[in-house]
Amino acid sequence: MQPLGIQVFDDYSLLKVSHDVDDTASRMINLPTLIGGVIEALETNANNLKFTPKYLEQFNDIQLDSLLVKYFNIRLEEIERQRKALQFTKIKRKDQSNELKSLIQANQAAMRRLYPNERPSLYIFYEDNMLIEVELVKEITRILWGDTLEIIPNRLPPNTHGPQEDILVGKDLKPKKRSGERLKAWESIAKQIKNRNKPTFCLIIARKFYPDPTGQKVAKIDDKVNKPSTRQALATMAGACVQFMQPIAKTQKTKRFKLENFFHRLQAAMKDLLFAHSGRIDDVQEKVDKYLKSIPPEARPKEIIVFTIDRKQRGSVRGFIGNTFLAEAMRIKVDAGKCEFCCAYEKGNKLTISPWSSFPDGLAFIAGLTPVKLADKPSIYKTRFMDFVKKIVSKSVEAGAQPLIMIDSSNCAQLWAWLKDVEINTNKIDLGSHENMQDEWQGARLIRIRQEIAPGIIEKKERHLMETFLEDTRTKEELNQLSPKLKIPSASSSTGLFRLSATNQTGCVAYLSVRKLPHQYSRGQSCYRSTQTLTKKPDADKKPISNKAGLNVYQLSTQTAFVDRWPSPNPLEIVVTLRQPEDNPDDLAALVESLRYGFGHYSDWTALPGPLFFKRVVRDYISDFAIADEDIESEQD
Repeated sequence: MQPLGIQVFDDYSLLKVSHDVDDTASRMINLPTLIGGVIEALETNANNLKFTPKYLEQFNDIQLDSLLVKYFNIRLEEIERQRKALQFTKIKRKDQSNELKSLIQANQAAMRRLYPNERPSLYIFYEDNMLIEVELVKEITRILWGDTLEIIPNRLPPNTHGPQEDILVGKDLKPKKRSGERLKAWESIAKQIKNRNKPTFCLIIARKFYPDPTGQKVAKIDDKVNKPSTRQALATMAGACVQFMQPIAKTQKTKRFKLENFFHRLQAAMKDLLFAHSGRIDDVQEKVDKYLKSIPPEARPKEIIVFTIDRKQRGSVRGFIGNTFLAEAMRIKVDAGKCEFCCAYEKGNKLTISPWSSFPDGLAFIAGLTPVKLADKPSIYKTRFMDFVKKIVSKSVEAGAQPLIMIDSSNCAQLWAWLKDVEINTNKIDLGSHENMQDEWQGARLIRIRQEIAPGIIEKKERHLMETFLEDTRTKEELNQLSPKLKIPSASSSTGLFRLSATNQTGCVAYLSVRKLPHQYSRGQSCYRSTQTLTKKPDADKKPISNKAGLNVYQLSTQTAFVDRWPSPNPLEIVVTLRQPEDNPDDLAALVESLRYGFGHYSDWTALPGPLFFKRVVRDYISDFAIADEDIESEQD
């Protein structure tokens, strides 16, 4: 590597941090378990179901077919793989009755925490010929969420979904005006929902492609303004959260229902709608108490506040940021574990900051916000963004909330210069004209979060090999007592929380959080040289070879340099800046990392810690972005 000018970086250390990783609240339930539970509930009409393992196996094909027709109007022969699709297997489809019970308890507990003393409504909007989907959604939702939801099926209003050129009103209009026609079509039902004055979620079951009625032409795509218009209408007029879902897909040749796929998509859609759109994060108080146990309880954060922006161009920006973006803040009240939202925007040529509201109410607010900007001139929108940060943080500090503040510098560094590497300094926090904010913000903790720049952690290791032969009877334990015959270099992508050892006078402490590999490729491949590797099968047609001791025998071969594209793990960079005298920066970094896990709708580590992770939901509700994109595409066409 050195001839190429590449130097090995080893100024880091792995922290011994343990996280409680539990997917009880976010796991998926397979088709046989879930449909068995649904039919058992319908047949017994019991309130406290214990869920009989392998419930469906007691019925023969005729009886099972009768039950499917009775409750869902679907025949056994119409399902892909038919009876086999509803049976358990040893590997992929094990009985999950116990997991189902745990999930139901977690779902209902979360809804009661998020909406105490309320019973939200779930509207299922559907197109014609989708009664099978509606019945499945109703009964699955009743099993998974019990009586915490009021379920209301309703047909989609006319002229809200369908191909632009065939069905909808205003088909010849530009995107913004076509969107206006869709909003009109939703007005009546949206007002009815609004008048009920209840938290409301809307699941829209609609097709992406619509077949030609004559069967002579190819299917036509749903008008691209329909989805953003539907979300905008229901959010702004009804104050509702919205999620979309396609109907049951069918196999190409036999036209059978892909029921397993539908059950998986339905669970994912409902979790996203009910939990991601509510800003659900579990065990926040427990995490604060666990990782900051060295800090007296009265000095621990009472609020976690994050700042970011959503800009018209997706992703993080390296070039000019432009003036079309929404400045956002999200807050978790630690004791309640509830997510709140506020944003900054220009109104009457002045900076306006919306009041803190519940996360769903915040989504409804921004759906009707236009234009989405702080100012037209960079000097003004930078100043206004920094004023936004100052007012939110200072108010929290003044209230004695000892806030933990996270700033998404991947998107905000161009608005607040102090976030850049050359400017950041714990001893001198400047917010434009507001200098030395570290004095005003005593009691707060300030963390810079950055994505997409930091490299992965690759550990240099060796593989120790022993020569063997087919007649060899030596056990693995015996071989481990001997000196290796050959050592070959090996690389490993390490995961964990790493503290960077480089020191300077800024007072900042930097960490890399590596918690997920985005691929399943074998490690050790090099992009600049050939490497040695072990091959299980010398010949593709042969089975793995074993010796007399039962140990696999491998062949040493040369692997050429890997020159294709290969996604690499992107660590999350966590920089602890402002902190209090009693704080251990390692503990603060561990707390931030723990917030990358524990969402009811997602069972893996997330790219960003909560509540910053919910910025992906916020963007979907900025209607101006989606409709403007369609306007641009229309002009280009």
